[in-house]
Amino acid sequence: MVEENQLIPYESEQLLGEKLLILAPHPDDEVIGCGGLVALHAAARRSVRVVIATNGAAGRSGEENRGDLVAIREEESRAGLSILGVENVRFLGLPDRALSDHIDELVDLLEREIHDFHPDLIAVPSPVEIHPDHVALAAALCATLQRGTVGSSIATARVAFYEVSQPLRPNVLVDISGVAARKQEAVQAHRSQTALRDYASFADALSRYRALTLRSASHAEAFWVAPVSSLLSTPFSAVARSVAPSAPVEIVRETLPLSVIIRTRDRLELLSEAVDSVIGTGYPASIIVVNDGGAEPELSDRQVRVISHSSSRGRSAAMNSGVEAAETPFLAFLDDDDLFYPEHLTTLARAASSSHVAWYTDAISAFLQTAESGASEYRDRLRLFSTGFDRDLLLFDNYIPLPTLLVRRDDYLAAGGFDPEFDLFEDWDFLIRLSRRGDFRHIPAVTCEIRRFDDLDSISAGWPEGSAGFRAAKLQLWRKHASLMTPDVTADVFERQKTRSRAMHVQTVDLEGRAAHFHDDVVRLGREKEMLIAEIASRQNAVNTAIGRATFLESANEVLHAEVAVAREHLRIAEEGRADLSRQVHQLYAELNRVQSILNSIYQSRSWKLHTMVERLRGRRE
Repeated sequence: MVEENQLIPYESEQLLGEKLLILAPHPDDEVIGCGGLVALHAAARRSVRVVIATNGAAGRSGEENRGDLVAIREEESRAGLSILGVENVRFLGLPDRALSDHIDELVDLLEREIHDFHPDLIAVPSPVEIHPDHVALAAALCATLQRGTVGSSIATARVAFYEVSQPLRPNVLVDISGVAARKQEAVQAHRSQTALRDYASFADALSRYRALTLRSASHAEAFWVAPVSSLLSTPFSAVARSVAPSAPVEIVRETLPLSVIIRTRDRLELLSEAVDSVIGTGYPASIIVVNDGGAEPELSDRQVRVISHSSSRGRSAAMNSGVEAAETPFLAFLDDDDLFYPEHLTTLARAASSSHVAWYTDAISAFLQTAESGASEYRDRLRLFSTGFDRDLLLFDNYIPLPTLLVRRDDYLAAGGFDPEFDLFEDWDFLIRLSRRGDFRHIPAVTCEIRRFDDLDSISAGWPEGSAGFRAAKLQLWRKHASLMTPDVTADVFERQKTRSRAMHVQTVDLEGRAAHFHDDVVRLGREKEMLIAEIASRQNAVNTAIGRATFLESANEVLHAEVAVAREHLRIAEEGRADLSRQVHQLYAELNRVQSILNSIYQSRSWKLHTMVERLRGRRE
């Protein structure tokens, strides 16, 4: 049974960066979603920059015209952030509720902001938000990271996905109790929006709810935090699954009619996984499986069209058979040992509105081995395929795996399809010919997986890189396209590759420098840790000594209290004796006064006087 603390944090964390970049879809999301985090950074005098993607023109509260509302909402954002202690805010001005139509522009703008600011903590709405602009901004950030051009700027940074309109499953809770009132005031500064809905109360209620598992906090903000390095090779759908408390909401757009063609032969289990990965995209694609002379696949429980060759005709002929059978204007491809990620077809279909002859994404190279249990397990996952389109470079290196590709069926046929003369690199040969018909568009997002099994028979395993067969297949391809590989083209490719290599070298040196710097920091922190441990031990000894003294004093105090009690008892007895003595003295004085009074009476009487006279006459008294 999974315990609650494995699903949600029970302790708050300090989520702090030296440079915090807040990405907000609309003016007000920055304070509703993470106003407390902003206030904590500002209070700690850390650098904060807020970037607001849209102009907010769709958030109308009255009869304002579009221009007035844009200005109003910008001013409200400045006012709200000023309350939190932040003045650095930028407005990208993209259309409200249309960010998904401006992903490329947005990615360029985010890349510019990251290069300019060099954040080590980036906050962005989570990919499970309901509003399409929120999801689009999260997707754009992941695409920016996976583009591969900002890595050295934020190599050690973290991304904190925050919630606005849809709860996420947090792995970090930040205690904002001390700045909750300021956050409320900042939300209320957005008067044009609080006139529509009581966002201040909603934000306060969410903050109170998020403090539920924290002992001493009254308000908290929830985040799902991941290092940038992990997001470079993680498909957006996997991020959404990690963040989602339940199944993420998919926003469906008009679909592009396309077919996915899968070649196979005698790898039924892998084929089933490949077909399931296509179905798992949720995209209404036609699936065509071409069985090139192998055992008949059992796919009757899936909506799959199977074309079977009675005997093997080769990989190229198998693909051509699938294309001939396709009835859709667009084609995608998958080998039976590879996988699509859920967003693969949607990403390609969205990009296909542009005027190119092909579109391709990035792929993860997954290397699998057989575990002791007999199941396959990942040995390594590398992002080896992520290169922008270069027609001339394609002559020398195939940097576009076939499963990443989307192409028009007419262009496939016009380019001549796959050449049956090739048993290896048939896809590379096709891409070279297709590239002569126009440009490809590269979408720098990880959307599929190229799998390599250590113990699986395959054409590439039979001819590993560096082998004689591998070299012979390359030479076959280069001979076919020798007329295109002119000295000028070769020189241009060499110069571009040299420039790329130099840039990579500079980036590598930079990263090595950072690594050395981090190593020094680790050593320094280790030394400081030892000093702190020694200081803590010293202070603990002092505390133990003080505790010993306190124990002694407590014992002495108990003895003293006992002695004081005895002394008080003696004093009480003495006081009682003194009071008794005082009474006796008083009684004696009273008796003496009585006797004296009697004597005085006698002395004054006639009898005493006659007695005195007689005594004198007798000579007894003078």
